[in-house]
Amino acid sequence: MRHKTAGTKKIKLISLALVAIMLIGLSACGPKNPPTEIEASTFSEEDQDPRNQAYYHFTVSRLLLLEKKFDESLTELEIAESYDTESAYIKYNLAIMYISSGKISKALDKLEKSIELNPDFAPTFTLLGKVYASSTDEEQRKKSVRILKRAVELNPSDAESLLFLGIIETEAGNYKAAEKHFKKITELYPDNERGFFFLARLYYEKGEFDKAEDLYNKSLKLNPNFISALIELALVYEQQGRYEESENIYKSIISLYPNTMDTYVRYGNFLFRVNRKDDAREQFEKAESLDYQNPDLKLRLGLLYIEDKEFEKAIEEFRLILVGNPDDEKAKYYLALSYIEVGNYQEALNLLDTISVDAEFYSESRVQKAFILEKQGDMAGSLKLIEQVYADDPNNEVVVNYLGRVYRNMDRDQDAINLYNTFLVSNPDSKTILYSLGVIYYLQDQIPHSIETMKRLIKIDPNNADALNFVGYTYAERGENLDEAEALIVRALEISPDKGYILDSLGWVYYQKGQYDKALEYLNRAAALQPDDPAIMEHLGDVYFDKGQFERALEYYERGVILVDRDENNLDPKLKDRLYKKVDDLRKKVSMSN
Repeated sequence: MRHKTAGTKKIKLISLALVAIMLIGLSACGPKNPPTEIEASTFSEEDQDPRNQAYYHFTVSRLLLLEKKFDESLTELEIAESYDTESAYIKYNLAIMYISSGKISKALDKLEKSIELNPDFAPTFTLLGKVYASSTDEEQRKKSVRILKRAVELNPSDAESLLFLGIIETEAGNYKAAEKHFKKITELYPDNERGFFFLARLYYEKGEFDKAEDLYNKSLKLNPNFISALIELALVYEQQGRYEESENIYKSIISLYPNTMDTYVRYGNFLFRVNRKDDAREQFEKAESLDYQNPDLKLRLGLLYIEDKEFEKAIEEFRLILVGNPDDEKAKYYLALSYIEVGNYQEALNLLDTISVDAEFYSESRVQKAFILEKQGDMAGSLKLIEQVYADDPNNEVVVNYLGRVYRNMDRDQDAINLYNTFLVSNPDSKTILYSLGVIYYLQDQIPHSIETMKRLIKIDPNNADALNFVGYTYAERGENLDEAEALIVRALEISPDKGYILDSLGWVYYQKGQYDKALEYLNRAAALQPDDPAIMEHLGDVYFDKGQFERALEYYERGVILVDRDENNLDPKLKDRLYKKVDDLRKKVSMSN
């Protein structure tokens, strides 16, 4: 059977906290032309005038900061404040230093007092607005908008306040207001790449890729090595299906930063998204060579090894993660999965039992334990465990899908159908469950329901190659809607060109159309990719049979029988019966003709 019966990348806005750190450099402790509130014609350490003393310690603080003596500089600035408690400017500079040392509460206190002392000092409003904007507290974030707008009123050319206002409005979905702020920056500072960059990002969020592309290129014209603009321009090209141009950017980034791990990871992620998994793995391996101890990279590589069925390599990566962090729950879970794949059930169980109840993968770990019990022949134990997990976590897609599978294996197909339909009431867009439901309707010979369910899935995910192939093959199998079947399967093949079962489906469409040579072309390609698939052997046998090449047909049927006997899961029991009958009938026919 040629159905698979197994079960707008958004750019994250820069964290405001990160932007705050980037923009609040100690080298910019004050405005370029600060109003000098501390004035003295002469001063010395012995001078008893408090304002002169304040000015003296403020100057010493600046000198210490230039010498990178941060703690001593902060101490001198605090002494300066003690001599002049009414100086808004000193409090503003203290706030900057407190932010740099992570003392946010103290910084906020100084900024609020600075505003009380001088409500027309724009830099204080800018800094306070940025701190509030960086907060996770929603009320403070709302407050930041009001404060930043006041900063712009006081200083209409304040690019940092405009930038933060634009970011906040973009995150809130207020694109028109954000656009106004970013455009203002580009007008005020046409030679600065940041305004064009954030305006481009806004258009990307809106899906206006042509405008985004133009502005990213303007930003890069001003700064050709602007890494963030290069990365996001590559994403624009990817969204437009311009994969070669996107890939060229990733390659150029690597040429700029050949010794930086992240450049290879980004390129690898791109290759993975466009389904070039072998190439992706090569890039991740290069990244690993630059940072062998990186656990995130090892996890990513391990998952690719699992997908490529190189389970021993996956085991090595996950075990290395656990050497560095024995409590890494994800590594435990995926290591257990790898052990299951190589048949080492005891090691898998040992790991699964150490995954804590609060772990992200706890329910999934119970599913894997239930699977092991099933493989060990304890179907009752498997069912009991998975039903307990379902009772605790009824909206977990993995749990529901596996419970449905257990019901199917116990010939309780209607229970599986009811389970899936119940789940879809509260989770109508679950692609996994829709696919499983479509499969079980097919196995129950409820073909209209099966096709309807799969088309519902295609509506949600038009690029779901398996669903496209499923509907196309179902039509082909029944000799119905063959032109539509061909179009669906060709589309599936464009998305997943190296899937043998999809090539087989297209071959079967051509067989049903009587185009035997074309059918053989695709069926042989399918067999080369999946030489152990008994269904492909049956289809090749059928084509040769209809071409009158009976001995060749018998060869493929017999190969299919051998393969189907090895299939422990026996997902299609009817296939076994058909192959045995075809072998018996054709042996008699060949014998009689000889």
